[in-house]
Amino acid sequence: MTKKIEISSMNDMLYIDKYVFWSESDIEKLPDVSFIPPMLRRRMTNIEKIAVSLAFQIAPENHDYVTVFASRFGEWEQTIRLIKQFYFDNEMSPAGFSNSVHNAAAGHLSLLTHNKKSYTSIAAGERTLEMGLLEALTTKKPALFIYVEESAPVEYAHMFSKKFLAHGMACFITNTGKNGYEFVKKGEKIEPLTFTEFQKILSDGNDIKASCWGLVKK
Repeated sequence: MTKKIEISSMNDMLYIDKYVFWSESDIEKLPDVSFIPPMLRRRMTNIEKIAVSLAFQIAPENHDYVTVFASRFGEWEQTIRLIKQFYFDNEMSPAGFSNSVHNAAAGHLSLLTHNKKSYTSIAAGERTLEMGLLEALTTKKPALFIYVEESAPVEYAHMFSKKFLAHGMACFITNTGKNGYEFVKKGEKIEPLTFTEFQKILSDGNDIKASCWGLVKK
């Protein structure tokens, strides 16, 4: 899916040139990762695989962009695995730990693309999606924004009213364009911007409304 949506952030004109959304289903538990070298693929977690797969679908080949990765819950499957390992075996795998940190997915993407630009990882509770997006919008340079959640482990299934499935999205933001959106600050607080809402906003080309800020179409 490719669609150009022009936006404005503060003083710079920006636009979302490409975007892609993915959600887990009974048929597809993970997006295609066959392009990742087998040795590396075996070491990667589900979040890393989803993030890399989405990024490769839209990121430009010149790698001249920063990366912003966002996830509310992060590597909870990997973290639970490490806690159990430490409890039962009184040890913790260094390789496993390296895959449990919040910037592991962004790090793997950087290695695979040989992109030497900076990357940032965001976790902001229920507003993680909109805060990650805000970070990407205000970088003042081309940015790849990635948001990913993996399915809820059985230990945390009780936190959700319905089954929490893996999902993710990626969009590429640049600072060229016209007839875009205006970045506005707002005093009121609204409900957190959700994955489903953001997908519909991009598809319909509507204003983006988030907590205390927004992008108004001009």
